[in-house]
Amino acid sequence: MESLSSVEKYFYHRSKLGYHSCFFLAVKLYKAPEDGEICNALKQTISKHPQLYSNVSNENGSLALNPLKQPIHFKDVMKGLAEESLSEDVVNRIFQDINFDYGVEKPLWTILVLKDRRTFIFCTDHVIMDGLSAVAFWKSFMSSLNSSQPLEISDDVVYKPNAQNPRVPQHPYDRLPFSLLGFVLRIFVQFLILLTFVKVNLIGTIFAPSLKDKDFKFKDYQFPQGLLTDQGAIRNDNNQVNLHVSPSKLRTLLQNCKKHKLSLTALLPAIIAHSLTSVPDSKIEGSHMRINVPMNTRTMIERIMAIDSKFTQCGNFVKGGELTCDRSQLGQLWQTAAKFGTQLAAQRYDHSSLQLLRLLDLIDVEEYIKTKIGAKYPSSTFEVTNLGYESFSCGEDDAYIVEDAYFNEPQGLSDIFTCSMVATPFGGLNCWFSYPKTLSEDLGIVIYSIQTTLKALSESPSS
Repeated sequence: MESLSSVEKYFYHRSKLGYHSCFFLAVKLYKAPEDGEICNALKQTISKHPQLYSNVSNENGSLALNPLKQPIHFKDVMKGLAEESLSEDVVNRIFQDINFDYGVEKPLWTILVLKDRRTFIFCTDHVIMDGLSAVAFWKSFMSSLNSSQPLEISDDVVYKPNAQNPRVPQHPYDRLPFSLLGFVLRIFVQFLILLTFVKVNLIGTIFAPSLKDKDFKFKDYQFPQGLLTDQGAIRNDNNQVNLHVSPSKLRTLLQNCKKHKLSLTALLPAIIAHSLTSVPDSKIEGSHMRINVPMNTRTMIERIMAIDSKFTQCGNFVKGGELTCDRSQLGQLWQTAAKFGTQLAAQRYDHSSLQLLRLLDLIDVEEYIKTKIGAKYPSSTFEVTNLGYESFSCGEDDAYIVEDAYFNEPQGLSDIFTCSMVATPFGGLNCWFSYPKTLSEDLGIVIYSIQTTLKALSESPSS
């Protein structure tokens, strides 16, 4: 029987403990489709991705994603909002209120629709999807929406249980062969587990590191008060600021990146790192920045495991990437971006982080997560997640075209603040910054500096 992989178990326990609700990828269309068209597109999309009609169940102590035994109706997954925009209040309310129960006959996702009826917010549990899976959802949805297939307006069932429906396959991570490093680490972790029997617990220290004395951090942001409410729930009351770059200016920005042979994923962390120098020394401690950059593993997994790309469209195919620099030793902006580009290239096809993920099978994941919560600081200064440049399978002649897209994630255990990016041909680039209210003054200055730099780099060629 297929069971949850180590990374899926981590996301499962994190949500079950109440420390992660959902993330979202929203699209705004140029015009509003009819409910019948949406219903038909959902039917086709759900049928292609078993994750969309599955929930986690516990069978004899084994956690697995199993197909739902009850149908999914249109009204179960489409919910209208009275609000007209993705304001800060709406975003925070989504992360506070939208969460998904396990072990029930309900899907682990939903779509919220703004008052304009053309902005659709796809909210999903991380156990079934990563950010690029949400992109795959919208690509499939838009292709179906623009297809010429007949509408079934009278039938509001978007999923019907059937014994022939495919199940979510076992995650390829679990079939990865252990490298020599992996075997050594496995033996080391087993030794650490033995030490716990004599009251020596080093697992939390090694697997859930927090920012150290030398690392850059804000004096006004610590766990648990900065992260949790008095009731022990994630606050999710962050400042939400979206920095937008228009399509024409995005072209100039990308041309500047190309001129320096760098990606936007390398440039944005560099801009943020340089902008953090504007925070007064009296407000911070340490200077060594640790930057979390989730990395897509699909190409690597497809090559190593010799599997078709259709099996990696949906699911969690990410690994942790980390960029580092020192606030006190930054050179020119493009020099920092080049350094980050080199670090990203070195990690792109490195297997070690995948070997580390498999070690989660050996430890108590719930205790590991509680150790992260019990630390004084998160493990990284900030996170940058880039979903890339996406047309969502829309052509200029299609009836329905994505005008803009927005990506965001809740306040988390691993970073002080986050930057979530996605770009589209007609909407340009959206960089959504989410940061704690206790750092409104400190990071307000930083956001202004980032905006100023982005503006300069998107208006004229760089030298």
